[in-house]
Amino acid sequence: PPHTMAINNSALSILGFILSAYSVHVEHKVVQNLHDDNMIPGQEFRALCDIDAIGASCSAVFQLPEGKMLSFFGLVPKESALDIPNGILGMLFYIYVFIRCNLRKSKVILLDRRVNAVICSMALASSIFLARKLYIIKEICVVCL
Repeated sequence: PPHTMAINNSALSILGFILSAYSVHVEHKVVQNLHDDNMIPGQEFRALCDIDAIGASCSAVFQLPEGKMLSFFGLVPKESALDIPNGILGMLFYIYVFIRCNLRKSKVILLDRRVNAVICSMALASSIFLARKLYIIKEICVVCL
């Protein structure tokens, strides 16, 4: 039923938002650790998604140049205010999905099927691009999946 599908999509968009927000948190903490000269050895930030047993390191993946796709593809200048992590792009995408699932009857342009197709296609293409990069460098990122 359509109502059940909207609930499922809403729940998945909330989960996606939480994982995206966590990726932003991890990236921030890793950068903070790199620049903290007063860090006590052994007190470094350890992300929950860095799992040695399976060789997964999300914190390493988030530091790749592709971790900020807008500047990686030259859409915005590096280090500018718009040079945001992919996690923030993910958060924006999942907010969009949540709104779209819950405001289906609205005439808002963002809810138009063509606009939705473009936004979702861009999200899918970026996911495929990043998955390919992870495959090439033989890295696992459990949050990225």
